[in-house]
Amino acid sequence: MSLALVSQAIAQQPAPPLKLGVETRLVLVDLVVLDKSDKVVSGLTQGDFVVREDGKERPIVSFTTFTRSGPAVAAPVETPGQGAPSAPPATQSAAASTVLFVDDQQLTPQDAARLLPALKKLVDVIAEQQGVLMLVAPASDVGLADQPAKNRAGFREAIDQIVGRRVSDRSDLPISDAEAILADQGDSDVIQRLASRFVYLNPSANAGGNQIYRFEMAKDMAKARATEIAREARLRREGAYRLLNGSLNWLSTRPGRRSIVMVSGGYASDKDDRSMREIVNRSLRANVPVHFLDARGLQGMSRFLGAEYREALEHDGMEAPLAFSEEAAGASGLAADTGGLYLRNTNDMEKGLARIVDMTATYYVLGYEPPESRGKPGFRKIKVEVAKKGLKVTARRGYFDDGVLPR
Repeated sequence: MSLALVSQAIAQQPAPPLKLGVETRLVLVDLVVLDKSDKVVSGLTQGDFVVREDGKERPIVSFTTFTRSGPAVAAPVETPGQGAPSAPPATQSAAASTVLFVDDQQLTPQDAARLLPALKKLVDVIAEQQGVLMLVAPASDVGLADQPAKNRAGFREAIDQIVGRRVSDRSDLPISDAEAILADQGDSDVIQRLASRFVYLNPSANAGGNQIYRFEMAKDMAKARATEIAREARLRREGAYRLLNGSLNWLSTRPGRRSIVMVSGGYASDKDDRSMREIVNRSLRANVPVHFLDARGLQGMSRFLGAEYREALEHDGMEAPLAFSEEAAGASGLAADTGGLYLRNTNDMEKGLARIVDMTATYYVLGYEPPESRGKPGFRKIKVEVAKKGLKVTARRGYFDDGVLPR
């Protein structure tokens, strides 16, 4: 299937409704339990879990556990005065459906080249599990949806066509996306840093004349360039959001375990981002976590700490200590809010993707009734805990409430 046909297929899927039960409205929480070695844990029961919304415990009214061989338990629990709510059917298929979104607009050619063998290995694993895969790399015009067991060669050929499109900033004033967004929003500290960077990196352009005037000119230049970079960063992010939303709609029609794997350099957080909440809520409706594999590999030293900038370590214009993480903070936050894994700072892309696939095989789904509407919109925090020591839960952090119950 071509990229155009794949895009048409996901665009034609309507957004799933928020009504998650037949006799009761449920918030379904898809979760994975890991041990101290980060291995997936199976065999837990409903009594092992506690779920809280905004800090207050909520009764679990449905519980299902899935393993590679299929759903093992479907145990709805009667809540006093409410009768037996509906639970996910015990006969549904556990075969995984996965959207592999290779965000090639956010990958450099070097990132993409390093990724290709790991992507092919992922196809092999999904083929062995008899799963369904949709592969999309929009900037490379790659789109294919099929069962890898039937079309492994087709997926391998499609992967070979993926090329990273992100070009490293080699200008006289390099600015990261995170810095650009903050400067565009008027952050005076960041603007000051960028102006200092320009002055430091371009000594010949700042020789002679009034030093204060030159610095003010540098600030104006930094603000103008930051606005341009921020606009481009937001356009790339919105393009990724459109694909994620369509993928969530398509996955909502699939049986069994459903997940999105976003392989990307990530994108920065943005207080003006109004679209992420839609993805978080759609992932809740479709019961789909969004996993994020940071394809930038191992974190190296700052771009300004190489030999050409050997005196830059103590300079005011250099990158912030957490600059590498800030560049992907929006994408990592999306993974956390939807219950997905965030894998970073590794060159072993194959191992990272294998961890994600392992989470599609053994997992739990619990359901609870949300509290009555508080009438005030906001983000409702979800916290799932497991009673047994030494275990940790990976689950969504919450959902956005518009002031009415999910329906």
